[in-house]
Amino acid sequence: MKLVEKILIQLAIAHFVLLFIAQMLLEIPNFKLFTNKSIYYEGVIKDKKEPALETIDR
Repeated sequence: MKLVEKILIQLAIAHFVLLFIAQMLLEIPNFKLFTNKSIYYEGVIKDKKEPALETIDR
């Protein structure tokens, strides 16, 4: 049982370290642009305006 507890504690520590590193990387603006694809889908950084889509037929 002590072996299982030791492995779980090591996994928890490794998870915390990786989470901390990921949060630090997301604070870098240039790195955030490459990892967050929703910026491109939402059109936040597009320069040209595209026509709006109509959802209701008139």
